[in-house]
Amino acid sequence: MSNDSSNPAKAPHPPAATPVAPVYTKAAWGPAAAIIGTALAMLGAYAMASILAYLLPTALHWSHARAEDWFNSVAGQFVFVVLAESVIVAIVLWFLHSRKASIRAVGFHRRIAPKDVLYVAVTFGAYFIAVALATSLFKVLFHIDLDAKQELGFDTVISNGDKILTFMSLVIIPPLVEEFLFRGFLFTGLRTKLPFLGATVLTSLLFASLHLAEGSGGVLWVAGIDTFILSLFLCYLREKTGNLWAGILLHGLKNGVAFLYLYVFVAR
Repeated sequence: MSNDSSNPAKAPHPPAATPVAPVYTKAAWGPAAAIIGTALAMLGAYAMASILAYLLPTALHWSHARAEDWFNSVAGQFVFVVLAESVIVAIVLWFLHSRKASIRAVGFHRRIAPKDVLYVAVTFGAYFIAVALATSLFKVLFHIDLDAKQELGFDTVISNGDKILTFMSLVIIPPLVEEFLFRGFLFTGLRTKLPFLGATVLTSLLFASLHLAEGSGGVLWVAGIDTFILSLFLCYLREKTGNLWAGILLHGLKNGVAFLYLYVFVAR
């Protein structure tokens, strides 16, 4: 009698190799918790702004005019940015601690590597081309105003000290915190259940929606389009590198170009 196990045609096939899951699939939170946590972090930042605007002048016995002057100053806006972004970081860290997770889970599990810089160099030009094409297309198809001015604050930048505080507020702090929150905490949670495209689009829509109200004349479509496309590239970098550093560098470079144009070259 022949032995079936010795027949290659009848031998059982070994199980297919399971692909290695990206690091974010091991996160201790899912899409619902990611969305709720992100919303709480943003609401916490806005609450801090309201508290600061109301309590600080009262505690210091400032008049309304003096308080308004301080909030419109570079120093006042810098303090606001630091406090608001600190609240976001604190809420996310609290959430991670409650799930017994560390910042490694959101994409800080290694140092900056040469490949991060290489990815940024490649995607930086592609991002600007994509924004130019998208804005031109939206103008033609929807006839919306894409020339409205974005309100970034920091309208009284004069001294070198003002420029340093403005640089910190626009180029250093937001890329770190926003990548930590959106491409780190939010995208990671979404990616545990959703495919890359779904997690990327949802993250980018939420990220862009926060920038639509940055104009003085209503909805600022150009900021929404810009930040949506930027987020697509940032999510790609998060997925490709498994880390946040490439996204932070790209985000900071983009904001740095805007800073140089608005506060250095134009000022001269």
